[in-house]
Amino acid sequence: MNARNLLGWIALGIAGVLLLAWGYPRAYPFGPHDWSVTAAEAEAVALAHFRDLGEPVADPYVVVRLDTDPTLERRLQIVAQERGDATLSGGVLANRVLSWEVTVYPRAARPYEWTYRARIALDGEVFWLRQRMGDEEALGAADPEEARRAADLFLIEQGFDLDRYDDPELRSQELRVRTDMNLRYRERDLELGELYPYGVEVRFAGSRMVGYQSWFEDPGETALENQLQPLQFLTIGRNLVVLLLLPLVAVPFMRRYHAGEIGVRRGLQVGGILLGSSVVLMAMTSVSFSEGSNVGILTRVQMTWLTGIWVIGFLFLPIALTSFLSWSVGESQTRGTWGHKLAAFDALFRGAWDTATVARSSLRGVASGCALAGLLVLAGIGLKELGYWPVASYEFDSWKDSSQWSGIVLFAFTLIFVGYSELFARLFLVSLSVERLGRMAGFVTATLVGGILCWGPTLSVFSIFGVLAVGVGCVAALVFLFLRYDLLTSGTAAFFTSALLATIPMLLADDRWLEFQGAIPLFVAALPLVLSLRSVMSDREFVYRYDDVPPHVRRITERERQRVELETARRIQSSILPELPEQLNGVRIAHSYLPASEVGGDFYDVMALEDGRLAVAVGDVAGHGVSSGLVMSMAKSALAVQVTFNPEVEAVFRTLNRMVFQSARRRLLTTLCYVLLDIEQRELSYASAGHLFPYRIAAKGGAVDALESVSYPLGVRDQLQVNVRAARLEAGDQLFLFSDGVVEARREGSDELFGFERLERSLRRHSADGVTGIRDGVLEDLAEFTGPGPREDDLTVLVLQVP
Repeated sequence: MNARNLLGWIALGIAGVLLLAWGYPRAYPFGPHDWSVTAAEAEAVALAHFRDLGEPVADPYVVVRLDTDPTLERRLQIVAQERGDATLSGGVLANRVLSWEVTVYPRAARPYEWTYRARIALDGEVFWLRQRMGDEEALGAADPEEARRAADLFLIEQGFDLDRYDDPELRSQELRVRTDMNLRYRERDLELGELYPYGVEVRFAGSRMVGYQSWFEDPGETALENQLQPLQFLTIGRNLVVLLLLPLVAVPFMRRYHAGEIGVRRGLQVGGILLGSSVVLMAMTSVSFSEGSNVGILTRVQMTWLTGIWVIGFLFLPIALTSFLSWSVGESQTRGTWGHKLAAFDALFRGAWDTATVARSSLRGVASGCALAGLLVLAGIGLKELGYWPVASYEFDSWKDSSQWSGIVLFAFTLIFVGYSELFARLFLVSLSVERLGRMAGFVTATLVGGILCWGPTLSVFSIFGVLAVGVGCVAALVFLFLRYDLLTSGTAAFFTSALLATIPMLLADDRWLEFQGAIPLFVAALPLVLSLRSVMSDREFVYRYDDVPPHVRRITERERQRVELETARRIQSSILPELPEQLNGVRIAHSYLPASEVGGDFYDVMALEDGRLAVAVGDVAGHGVSSGLVMSMAKSALAVQVTFNPEVEAVFRTLNRMVFQSARRRLLTTLCYVLLDIEQRELSYASAGHLFPYRIAAKGGAVDALESVSYPLGVRDQLQVNVRAARLEAGDQLFLFSDGVVEARREGSDELFGFERLERSLRRHSADGVTGIRDGVLEDLAEFTGPGPREDDLTVLVLQVP
């Protein structure tokens, strides 16, 4: 990065910050203003005021959270727009849009059994102070005149100027054991006119005063709530979408992991960071986040634990898993052509922060985030002019349930959702869309899907179409940053955009602690830039290198590769070995081939010649597996060619011996039994090159004779002399050819072999059963002898019967 580019990015960031500071109060006129009270100070103020209502709760369970009133804010927006009045932003009602809510419970109380509750404006005004009385507590009736005097005195003591209010209106409510009374004081100078009265109400439970609370009557409240419902549905929907996206990413992950294309180390680190952040987040917010929840007989304290566990298990755990899977799959999709887009992100994990790679990406991300936040505020001003006001109440969802350490809470919340959105919507979705659809169509698809389904920087306006339009625009900018630069740039930009919009009220607050909390997430996100800034113009680069496949995955991959190769070889071999017909030129045929592994060394064939004879062969290459299968395939192919050219016994053995001798460099022992059968004369000529002799089975009496012929196996010598023999057959005689896998089969758990004697007995026993009966009978006897154990060698059986 040269000096000109450096200054350009810095200028962009500064411009964004200035635009944000100028535009935020204008885009959110009813957002926080005059903010000077922290959560701890609000708790202290509330506890002091509770003493005015009754005795303190022993060992209290105190809940402090930032309470919002979006319907009130929306009403103020509508009236301000109708009147063109900007003064409402500093009025009484605007001061109550956001406030601290402090609730005190006894430790064993149920979620609805609170004792004290207060609401305190951000400038310290207490406008809601209540003690809860159960409906079954019997208290004497209050005298209206005495109640009026007590209420006036109490309000004055609390700092209210009664000259601002009309005389109170008395309202009563009959309960089973007592009569409650409310004194409603109405403001005289109504900011919004007579249609929208408001004021303060002092409440009595029987004769006992239990505090006061502000009230506001809006005849159109239901309509306003209906306007704001889509925002709530969108938030809930995006949380539910996480559960739907999880299997969407899991399927390609399992496929690529099984293929050995991805590892899990870096993905587990990413997912672990997000899950750990969610634990920190819920540890700091579950007390306030669970406020208002109620399940069965659980106490308020127990509800805190249940809520924290439930949110982690059903929201943040799926987010962490989706992020883990998205990194793993997305990284495997991008490492080849887009590996440079992962370099800066990976450098953070490897500790290589002092590189220009990290410095450039961090600077671009911070500057782009500041600029994007400023543009969002500018868009908010434009939408406000069109009547689509941004709603400040909804911008605090990320940390409204926090208390004192809101900066840490905001950092954890933003990290979780930005990490999830970046890894799924940018790394996984963009790379997948561009790969499948092309760069432009992929850009559009990833922008629309990511902007609609995933959490990201946007404005909370009461129109869901406005929210999605702004969100899609922001996602388009982030997708552009990812495609133009890298993952760390787009991720840092997304984080800074979101964090700035949430922290600017604290940064502009009139309190040092709030300013400090607002600075925490921004400082942590900018830490990579701070630590690497001195390297921004250096030549120290970090090059991404993928080394995340663990040893066990490599072993799985290798085994899978071998399995595929063996399966391919088996299919090729199966296509070479013939599927013989039941009858050929009048000769009945039955055969069986059982390899000991995926690829065997045995081969066989029965070929009909033009002159009516049959060429019959059974061979065996020593061992089994790929090497034996290759030699077998060559021998079988050479046999078919030679028989077509010259089927005589001497010519066949001469050709096959030369082929094996020249090709099988390891001198794999190859045997062959070849028979040339004249069917009309019932004569045969045969020879055996190291192979087991075939058997002749007489049709009359079932006598079994071995047809002997001795010679060296194929390939042992460059010239092979074979002992060609001749024999005659009678009508119905049978030939039995086989490989050594039959006689050398072992009894399970023993060295005892099946042997020739058992084979000959089996042949005599089944001699009258025809070719199929002989084949099946021998195999059954063999299986009974060996047991269910695996075969140690290939097994071939070929039976023929002359007519």
